[in-house]
Amino acid sequence: MQLNHHLTLALHYRWQPLKQINKQQIPASLWFWLTTSQSITAELKKRGQLTVEVIEDAWGKATPREKRRLSMKPRDAARVRTVLLKVDGRTVIYARSIIPANALRGHWRQVKHLHHKPLGGYLFKHRALKRSPIEVAALPKGLFTNHHTKIWARRSVFQQFGSGILVSEAFFETMA
Repeated sequence: MQLNHHLTLALHYRWQPLKQINKQQIPASLWFWLTTSQSITAELKKRGQLTVEVIEDAWGKATPREKRRLSMKPRDAARVRTVLLKVDGRTVIYARSIIPANALRGHWRQVKHLHHKPLGGYLFKHRALKRSPIEVAALPKGLFTNHHTKIWARRSVFQQFGSGILVSEAFFETMA
């Protein structure tokens, strides 16, 4: 399952603070996943065998929305990590993390060595980390290849060094 990056520029969707979302708009089976401030990785491990399929983990380009959220300048370098999280072989989450070069300091330099380990498991080990309020969006159908329904997603910034790390997670209906 891939995100159609060309469509991210053409399709309209808006990230909103969680407190502005009408709970009745969101499927009840996804409410917990969109709102929890706890580690999604830890919760998924309780439900079965968690595996991480790495789609991309390299220096790349953040989208204009991602750059705005992290207050990045147009030429700022970023590490892009895109993965599928699977439980018992079922794809349940598409996750994309943007790590500006100015955030790769201290222990965060190790993020590029995670390979098939989940980023969430690494982030939640560090107590000094601050997390921005969660934002939620209904991603339009067609944004993911071979997926023709609206998908709910959340994002937040984990802050310790530099701009922080933007983590976006899209939850597929297989979460139910």
